Amino acid sequence: MYVDVVNTGGDAAGRNNDVGDDTRSRLIQSALTLLRSEGLEAVTLRAVGDASGLSRSAAYRHFTDKTALLASLAAQVLTDLTRDVIEAVRSRTGRDDRLRAFYTSYTAYAMAHREEYRLVFSADFTVGSHPDLEKVVDEVMDALDLQIAGDQTASKAGFLALLCTAHGIAELATLGHFAHKGIDYHDVIAALVP
Repeated sequence: MYVDVVNTGGDAAGRNNDVGDDTRSRLIQSALTLLRSEGLEAVTLRAVGDASGLSRSAAYRHFTDKTALLASLAAQVLTDLTRDVIEAVRSRTGRDDRLRAFYTSYTAYAMAHREEYRLVFSADFTVGSHPDLEKVVDEVMDALDLQIAGDQTASKAGFLALLCTAHGIAELATLGHFAHKGIDYHDVIAALVP
């Protein structure tokens, strides 16, 4: 099921209407479908308009440019990634089991959704330019911080260190570096959290 977490309640011109909200959601879903089937290069405003079954220019009425569309898509991907990670972490008790679940589910998501993962972490989203995406990033960090820490309050620096480590594992796994060395990412996680 698709949830539009970045919907601002209106279109690019600031109009607020339910039809616009549905259209925006449909455009983001079409962008995700294109990303999965044809890669990032195929995701253009015109192609998204075509793929959505709307007019070729529909995306131009809801996004200021391609980067704005990709930022909305990245926010959706982050929400999906977070949901998967939280489900995995919630099912565990104890700090080490929760950390293993965090690293494993994060990396598994990246491996299963390589194009989406690369979009989120390699696209050029200038800080301060995409408030909807930044809001989702903050919500993700808050949600994951609470889930991983359990009853403890983790420091922001400590949590970011965990996130950097997870990202490093996922990046090396998706690029094939572990496989090239005959190492499974689960073994790397086991070395981090014995």
